Amino acid sequence: MNSSSIGRSKLAIVAALGALVLGSAISNAAPVAASTGIEVYVGYADSLRADAINFPTPWVGSPNTIFDGCAPVTSCVYDAGAVRIVNNSSGPITVDAVAIHISSCTFSGWPATVVPVGANLIVTQSDAVTSSGCFGPEPMDTSDVGKDGASIVGVCSPDTLQPAVDVTINGQTTNYTDTGRVLNTGGFDAGNCGLNESIQWTVIGTGPCNGSNLALTPKTQTWAIGMTATERAKFTNGCGQPLSDVLVHFAASSGPNAGRTGTGTTDANGVATYNYSSALAGTDTWRATVTNLAGDINSNTVTVTWWPFATGGGAFVIGDLEDSMNAQVYWWGAQWWKHDEMRNSLAPAAFKGYENGNLVPMCGQTWTTRPGNSAKPPTKVPGVMAVLVASHVTKKGAVISGDIVHIVLVQTNAGYAANPGHIGTGQIIGTIC
Repeated sequence: MNSSSIGRSKLAIVAALGALVLGSAISNAAPVAASTGIEVYVGYADSLRADAINFPTPWVGSPNTIFDGCAPVTSCVYDAGAVRIVNNSSGPITVDAVAIHISSCTFSGWPATVVPVGANLIVTQSDAVTSSGCFGPEPMDTSDVGKDGASIVGVCSPDTLQPAVDVTINGQTTNYTDTGRVLNTGGFDAGNCGLNESIQWTVIGTGPCNGSNLALTPKTQTWAIGMTATERAKFTNGCGQPLSDVLVHFAASSGPNAGRTGTGTTDANGVATYNYSSALAGTDTWRATVTNLAGDINSNTVTVTWWPFATGGGAFVIGDLEDSMNAQVYWWGAQWWKHDEMRNSLAPAAFKGYENGNLVPMCGQTWTTRPGNSAKPPTKVPGVMAVLVASHVTKKGAVISGDIVHIVLVQTNAGYAANPGHIGTGQIIGTIC
């Protein structure tokens, strides 16, 4: 057996510890016993003809994937049905046996395998080159098997055969029917009829779910420099069923962070996340990509826009009663305490609107500063900058403190200077948090 990401020695240790207990029994009645956390998928891998969106993904080399089939890929030509067992239960499981039946033909013989929580097992052809025949798991060309196990090579008229799959886990066998006829590619020899035979992983008993979709969200987001943006890439088959344990690459194609890359692995919901922050202002354009044996699957593009706080560090503040879209605000000046009303307090006259107590201000934080311009406000400000919204500002001795209930974007007006006699004003044009 070939293993990617999970070594057999580790699995043997898990087995020896006796932790192979599944929380609840697997039902024979449903195609997928969702309540147990065990999912069974079927797919068809055709590497003779490149078709990235249909080639079953994950495959050998994917994260958390135990691959019982021909490897390495450079030595293998795949033309075979495959079964994938995903363990999202509460504990490790032992897959004792898998058997695929098409008419009187049976493919079986893979060894018993321990599958840890969050991992998946794929069983498929073990020979480097496939051939037609009613035996396995060496050739495993399940699309060439017809009634009574006869070869249907070159037959382009679909039959009505529905493959059956027996999966034995922790000593209990569950019988599934491949009603979507994924394993026999619709009941005819699609490859010899001029078609690519690859079919993306499909929950057994549904589909077939041809194709893949990689959706990157949110479409747009706005942050202040130093904060953290999160991108989410969801990978599903053509029916919208999530595909876990798939490596996703994230890349910025333009903007202040052009050339930046990252990776994530899809979870049980098919979602991979990527977090990053920026030290530069501007708008980044991002795309996600899944790469499999047949090529790349690309997502849509999204943008992340970064705005600065005050030039050189620190941030200006407004009162929360001024926090409304398009409102004219007073963020610096000798009369700050009169112009910036707050729900929970009247500001001390010593506060002029600037704080420098946080390296990167965030919603929900508090801040501290000193009276007047002793906190050394910047000599100039950006045309658009992130501004804090406070619900209270208090003074104790020489220390002024407040909270951050929101962070907004303000388009600044001319006239500002670091002296409180030269006020800073502007208009709210957006909200960050």
